[in-house]
Amino acid sequence: MNIKIVGTGHILERSVEGVREAVFDERPDIVALELCEKRFRVMESQGADFYQGGAQKSAGSTLSEAVRGGSFLVFLGGILALIQQNLGKRYGLPPGSDMFAATQFSKETGAGIALIDRDIEVTISRLVNIPFREILRMLRLGKEDALVFGDLFGNDLSSILEEENIDKIMGVVRKRLPCLYSALVDERDRYMALSLHNLQANNPEKNILAVVGAGHKKGILRYVEDIEKGKFFDVGGLTRARPVSKLRVLALSFIFFLLYILIRVQLWVRR
Repeated sequence: MNIKIVGTGHILERSVEGVREAVFDERPDIVALELCEKRFRVMESQGADFYQGGAQKSAGSTLSEAVRGGSFLVFLGGILALIQQNLGKRYGLPPGSDMFAATQFSKETGAGIALIDRDIEVTISRLVNIPFREILRMLRLGKEDALVFGDLFGNDLSSILEEENIDKIMGVVRKRLPCLYSALVDERDRYMALSLHNLQANNPEKNILAVVGAGHKKGILRYVEDIEKGKFFDVGGLTRARPVSKLRVLALSFIFFLLYILIRVQLWVRR
């Protein structure tokens, strides 16, 4: 297998440097990104503004888009983007800077680019359908869970990239929020593993470097090994968007909007 994977933190400057080193040291033929076609087009259309944060959204513009005819799913996606955006302001870079950097470094070295992630709208439709009891559980993590996140999201978020810490976080989410973990992590791990397997099968002589969020690295490697052993899974089940209730999307949007406000307040207090 000529595939190497680098795990990143989407809002950490350290990750951009890690991507730079990986691309220029490995000189891969293909760089595979944790992006779908839609997310890649948005990133490319914004160009340098994306990396500099000049194209960031506000809560007002997100709400305005929904009122002017955008779907509830678009609004929910916008709220999730706002949360990442504000964490990025706290910890150094706009969300997705690692992917933008990987794209630029690929162009500089002449490497091809492959998109391996599932369509973002499918992922959001899965997120919307997680049980309400699990959504409420997100807002009241147990004391031990809170301590784990408190230790990791303190003053030095870069420590989140350490494998031990990633395992702790994934363990908490998998145990306390199994449906959320499945929608946002496990299903995408399987999809990206299959994408990488197919990419390698179609380019057997080429070296591939995959740039993915650190929380996906171990799962993708495990599923790639399973596929190579002949353990395939139903890709159709991973790519079908599920029916979405407008009431459920509205409730989720409200909850995540409250979370966004709490993050804004916390960042303001820590100044």
